[in-house]
Amino acid sequence: MRRASLPMRAGPGLATKFSVAAALLVLLTLGGAIAVVTWRANEVAEKSIRESLLLVGGLALLLALPISFAMGRRVARPLAQLAKGAAEIREGNLDVKLPEAGGDEVGALARAFRALVGELKEKAALEQMLAEMRRPDASVTRASTLTAPAAPDAAARAFAGPRTGTVFAGRYQILGTLGKGGMGTVYRALDRELDDEVAVKVLLPEAFDEGTTIGVTLKQEIRLARKITHRNVVRTHDLGEADGLRFLTMEYVPGTTLRDILDRKGALALSPGLQIAKQLCRGLAAVHEAGIIHRDIKPPNIMVLPNGLVKLMDFGIARTAEGTDPASQDDRTVGTPYYMSPEQAVGRELDARSDIYSVGVVLYELFSGRRPIEGRDPGELMRRHVSFEPKPVTMLRPDLPDLLARVLMACLAKNPAQRPPTANDLYGALQRVAA
Repeated sequence: MRRASLPMRAGPGLATKFSVAAALLVLLTLGGAIAVVTWRANEVAEKSIRESLLLVGGLALLLALPISFAMGRRVARPLAQLAKGAAEIREGNLDVKLPEAGGDEVGALARAFRALVGELKEKAALEQMLAEMRRPDASVTRASTLTAPAAPDAAARAFAGPRTGTVFAGRYQILGTLGKGGMGTVYRALDRELDDEVAVKVLLPEAFDEGTTIGVTLKQEIRLARKITHRNVVRTHDLGEADGLRFLTMEYVPGTTLRDILDRKGALALSPGLQIAKQLCRGLAAVHEAGIIHRDIKPPNIMVLPNGLVKLMDFGIARTAEGTDPASQDDRTVGTPYYMSPEQAVGRELDARSDIYSVGVVLYELFSGRRPIEGRDPGELMRRHVSFEPKPVTMLRPDLPDLLARVLMACLAKNPAQRPPTANDLYGALQRVAA
């Protein structure tokens, strides 16, 4: 599954075509010159060679003009059609007529335009779905959570962080609680120095104990997360300590989680689902290119903004691809059992393909409304990830395009070597799915 690319060299380019045409014109000119000179020499011997050449040049020009005009129209017509299509797209009309995609540069440009229109249509479908969810008469009230883990543990429930209305770390005015998880609590806050809203994640003391391996590793990964600057990844700003508490400041994303969307909508339609999947892959590719394995890809960690922008967040248990895995040293597995890869479930060494498996679980749920692996407790879930083959997604969603179904199930392969090797490869495969 290689990433899709425009076949720029699939056929002769415009330069080649013009070169061939020019060569033909030269041959025609030479042939005409020989014929005319011979005829003129026999019939009108007294005329000079100069007059003959002038006549030959005139004939060649008469031949070249219609040929050049025809070729120019052939090139200009699709270009004019593309220009008209671009103007209509700018005005918001996505039902534009584009020229057929041939094998030359114009064809490559037409394919690029067609892909752009497809992406815009998917994004428009996603925005419409989100707008419908925000309507006042919606059956379920919109949740305002940044992250919504299903069941915070006892330590998280008992954790007493900063209260609403107080100023934390001498800078952040706490506006409210956004969510709680196993690593700490996330607050919406006003950065009084920059006069901007941010998300402040206050970590549980045991989650960032300087004396443990996981504490050291977390600190390292937070530093790396700050280096990721991509529109599909929530930006991590700073790491600090106040009142004996470690905290992170992050970009505040005023949207809703994919978990919230799935809980209310169930399986998504193909166009908005594909748009979420593609943006998730773009963000994950940036994470992997920074040398980081996320290790916790799941719907609560995927934000969807009202304008259709999708952002991956929460690097609480991320680690470098070359780093030491705290799970193997502390004899415990970190992650979310519903979404973890088989190798993550048994504490083996991980690479980017582990995140690809988790993306596959998310996409299975995104398009079918159900997770591929279910269980009564975390232990059973992890065992089933290792040994249980999920139902083909088409058994739950028969109308799913065959290519999408095959790509999705490939992500869930037990053997990492059988999965798409990178997030970019997965993104390229998704690009070939017609919505």
